[in-house]
Amino acid sequence: MERYLDNFNLSTIPEEKVDTVIIGSGVAGLSTAVQLSNLGITPLIISEGNIGKSNSFLAQGGIAAAIGKDDDPEFHYLDTIKAGKGLCIDRNVRALVEEGVERVVDLINYGVPFDRENGQLKLTKEGAHSKNRVLHVKDRTGSAIGKTLWEVLSKKGIEVEVGYSLSEIITDENTFVGVVITDKSGRKKFIRAKSLILATGGFSSIYNRNTSQYFISGDTLSIAYRAGCTLMDLEFVQFHPTALDLEGFPAFLISEAVRGEGAILVNQNGERFIDELKPRDEVARAIFNQITNGNRVFLDISPLKERGLVFEERFPEIAKMLEYVGLKGENRIPVSPAAHYTIGGIKADANGKTAIRGLFAVGEVSCTGVHGANRLASNSLLECIVFGFKTAYSVFVYNMNNGYRAVPNIKVESRDRLGGRYHNDIKKIKEVMWKKVGLVRKESDLKEAIEVLDYIYRSSSDYRIKNISLFAIAVTQSALHREESRGVHYRKDFPFERKEFKKHSIMNKNLKIKLEVN
Repeated sequence: MERYLDNFNLSTIPEEKVDTVIIGSGVAGLSTAVQLSNLGITPLIISEGNIGKSNSFLAQGGIAAAIGKDDDPEFHYLDTIKAGKGLCIDRNVRALVEEGVERVVDLINYGVPFDRENGQLKLTKEGAHSKNRVLHVKDRTGSAIGKTLWEVLSKKGIEVEVGYSLSEIITDENTFVGVVITDKSGRKKFIRAKSLILATGGFSSIYNRNTSQYFISGDTLSIAYRAGCTLMDLEFVQFHPTALDLEGFPAFLISEAVRGEGAILVNQNGERFIDELKPRDEVARAIFNQITNGNRVFLDISPLKERGLVFEERFPEIAKMLEYVGLKGENRIPVSPAAHYTIGGIKADANGKTAIRGLFAVGEVSCTGVHGANRLASNSLLECIVFGFKTAYSVFVYNMNNGYRAVPNIKVESRDRLGGRYHNDIKKIKEVMWKKVGLVRKESDLKEAIEVLDYIYRSSSDYRIKNISLFAIAVTQSALHREESRGVHYRKDFPFERKEFKKHSIMNKNLKIKLEVN
């Protein structure tokens, strides 16, 4: 496909040579790096922001694992399959829940300070789980895990190159060769490596209302797609039911763990309208319907206080946020859904392998099929550590059997970077995705969105805008193609599941979609 990089003369760009490059410094990237270092490989980690600026570090609720005395991986497997609405890839779910117990034990031994009571791990129950199996560190579990992994890496001397973003993936004969990265001043560097691990997170921030750490995302997936990766299940975007809904403030996440501890959802009349621990898609749509009918929705935390739970101790970060927005001491928190987690991504197996030899994907940027059509709460951090561990072994074997490849001669058209319309185009993309490709979808809206996005794509000379708008088109095309409602994908014009769509959406070259069985 077309490449967009402005000035693609590699001979004029400084070159660095390493064994393995990891793009992304969230829990997925760090967990992969830890195990690579255990195997004797010193990866180069590239990060656009400082350590800690990632969506996985923002994860509040916890990490799910069947380690309770009355729990079993089989129960966790069944809960995950049920939530996935027929689209979970069975073998990968098995790996997730069975190896997840081992990886969580690793985290305990690394020193992650999971909450305990009388010496025993405190396990919370969240939506669609049949058991209390969510380990947590107050309401900053992702941060605690990420910081612990980073401490392990720091002791091993692993460093991160901060301030660089991915600009292009170089391949030859469908095999990875290297990456071009760019710093904030526009200076480029070419990194040659035997292998590449993408761990750059999801794309929820292409929506106007989102809980993401990033201003915008999705360009990494577009770069990977143009390089030859296959994209899968992009239409499945999980909207978190309870994000702060207060004018003038971002959609701060209010963890599902708050509902797990007993908070209830009510409208402005004080009426409870949904079982708060149903799967996220059902709870989010119930809230959406209330708002559509003119009602405001509130998360009522008074039941927690009535049973003696000290909110500020259990949820210190959320309590700080409520104080910041002027809701300190309030029992009712105004909430509405926001784009939170993207189930689709680069098609990868449980070992991180993609359609390009030597290119691996792990975490939210990937799609392994473990979440099906609807992610079970607190399975995302588990996915990062389980498949990060497995990917490290896969990379080790690949590097052992493959060397560096010669740099191909690639000619591309020179294009402007960060044209004057950049911020205006970003705003349009986020608005059209929220209004037309959001929680409730229909054919006419999706087609209108494609028209707007296609115009932005064709009229822009900025290669990042072209990347993001191309990817937004891919998401919208996937939603248009799936003429049914399943999990987090809801079509108002096709409100029921259809057997013929019990398949994965696979996007190959030129935005062509096919359906594929597990």
